Amino acid sequence: MKEGAERAGTVEAWLHNHLDAARRSLRRRVQAPGQTLLLIAVLGFILALPAYAWLLLENARALAAAADYEPRIALYLDDTPESDLTVAAERVALLPGVANVTATSAEQALARYRAGLPDPALLDWLEENPLPAIIEVLPLERTSEAVQRLETRLRATLPHAALVSDHEWVRRLQALHAAGLRVLLVFAGLLGLGVTLILAVAAASELRERREEIAISRITGATDRFLRRPSLYSGLWFGLGGGAAGYGLLWAGVALTRVPVENAGAALDLPLHFGNPDLSVGLALVGAGMGLGWIGSRLGAAAALHGD
Repeated sequence: MKEGAERAGTVEAWLHNHLDAARRSLRRRVQAPGQTLLLIAVLGFILALPAYAWLLLENARALAAAADYEPRIALYLDDTPESDLTVAAERVALLPGVANVTATSAEQALARYRAGLPDPALLDWLEENPLPAIIEVLPLERTSEAVQRLETRLRATLPHAALVSDHEWVRRLQALHAAGLRVLLVFAGLLGLGVTLILAVAAASELRERREEIAISRITGATDRFLRRPSLYSGLWFGLGGGAAGYGLLWAGVALTRVPVENAGAALDLPLHFGNPDLSVGLALVGAGMGLGWIGSRLGAAAALHGD
């Protein structure tokens, strides 16, 4: 019973110390509204900027998923008789991942092209058919990986055929998205490092202004952990406010640019919908802000206390 009471007393004292440090740090933030609001605004801007770029990238990536089309692969074979074309089409149909195969001979291709001309007599001067035979393949799956695997099988089956896939634009879009995401991560990391250093300088300056109070506290037995605790909570308050401010700025940025972005998509006949950031984005911004605030305040407090 005695050990349980001591343990409960220790936990109660720990909670009391942390609540007291949180209250004292919040009181200092309220007593210095100019500095507090300035740091919150800076942190909010830095958090909102990469978040806005990420939303643009995600909307661009969604174009590939939202596109309602069936990827097709065309194999062009020159100087291929109709009998050989039939055999080649049967070999292609047996490959895994093939949903449908359509073979068009060179004569059929020329007849279709002639029928589409306003004056079919325009082709009468041709001495021979310049069009190749075509095998059109419909993949069983629409994913980029499945289409790429099928293209590899087709090249191995018909190495002399020229392969053209209309799925190439999706792969290019995905490659651009991956490159953009990597650049965004580096950009966000640099911004995060910058705001961490700003918060570290602010925490160190605040502790140096309380030099006399810290000296007296050390005489009475205060540890570095006790002395830096209010600064850590100040960093958490900054992060909380900065995350909320960043979420508000993100909403404002999306609201201001939604109409022109969607109009640009409509002009290009792209299914682009610039949606509002959901609550999970806001929670991520708040979490990132509080993490940066805690790290920056800890670095600044360590520099100030060890420098005393």
